[in-house]
Amino acid sequence: MRLPVLTKAQLVSDAESISVPRLPGTYSWKTTGGSTGIPVRIRKTRYATAAEQAASWRSYGWYGVRPGDRQARFWGTPLSGKTRARARAIDWVLNRDRFSAFAFSRDDLRIYLQRLLVARPVWVYGYVSMLVEFARFSLSEKFDLRPLGIRAVVTTSEALTEPDRKIIEEAFAAPVFNEYGCGEVGAILYECTAKKLHLMAENLFLELVPAPTEDQPDAHRILVTDLHNRATPLIRYDISDRVVPSPPCDCGRGLPAFRSIFGRAYDFITCSDGTRYHGEFFLYHLEEARDQGSPILQAQFVQTGSDRILIRVVATDLYDARHGRDLASKIRRASDDRFEMEVEVVPGLSRERSGKIRLIVAKPAQDSEPQGPSLCGVVSGSPA
Repeated sequence: MRLPVLTKAQLVSDAESISVPRLPGTYSWKTTGGSTGIPVRIRKTRYATAAEQAASWRSYGWYGVRPGDRQARFWGTPLSGKTRARARAIDWVLNRDRFSAFAFSRDDLRIYLQRLLVARPVWVYGYVSMLVEFARFSLSEKFDLRPLGIRAVVTTSEALTEPDRKIIEEAFAAPVFNEYGCGEVGAILYECTAKKLHLMAENLFLELVPAPTEDQPDAHRILVTDLHNRATPLIRYDISDRVVPSPPCDCGRGLPAFRSIFGRAYDFITCSDGTRYHGEFFLYHLEEARDQGSPILQAQFVQTGSDRILIRVVATDLYDARHGRDLASKIRRASDDRFEMEVEVVPGLSRERSGKIRLIVAKPAQDSEPQGPSLCGVVSGSPA
């Protein structure tokens, strides 16, 4: 008998019935949102978390990076004091400097450049879009990062295009490697030095479902089964992304190989003054609202004007207008009142051709290069 496919929406609605109720002291909570805009909170056993981390560090070793090497992390910053303090403690233990991936001005980016000189990281990790923005800025300032001797830049959470790779490599004077995963199961694919993506097969079973597109006739939708997490068993979990399989890789590692992964994308929302906000900025506020009991199941942020945002909300029967107003008000204040916000309750959100629901629907940029006095910017999953 074939087991049914598990969707993210089902995981959200049925999380308690799927999870094992009594595992005292053996699990932790994992909260993740991702580009679909559906926050998920699941239990994860300590063994499963350890296996996930082991696979990641094994893969980072391919790039000459070892546990404890100094890291510059271009990532989100938790909103509340308690979670922010926890993130700082984790950063200290893991020997990494965090560069905020939410809103950042040109002055902030100059500070980041100086911080890099002081920290002298061995490697860099972060969202593709923020690394591209930082790389573009450092090149425009003619800032030479070669003396830092950075060994590798690992990109995550978003699709990495060849132009993105080129500009990041040029700015950081280091090779770029792509990481693909989701918060619920952790790392799924890592790029090797031969530029193929390899499955973390010790931890995950991947089922390929033919899903051709016009430009990718050999594409497959992936269903993921986590082999270790017994606290919340994820079997045939549909994360809506697609891969293109590859013949065995010349690197000789023996892990299943893939040519490409697609379906992930975050957009920036750019204000009239040039300030830019990444999808994670909005996702963190959505996750915080849910943690505080808001009955919002799903949300999409649509830029309807230079400084206007429509929040499309899918909610439970417990929702009333104050929940939407509270979310809109917090985002407006966090953006220094740059945005005019409105909220619309909808029965569901439409999907892209890739099968994903976009968290951000931004107005097309007028110019690929940032203009004006300031910029703003920016993953797999967890805000930590």
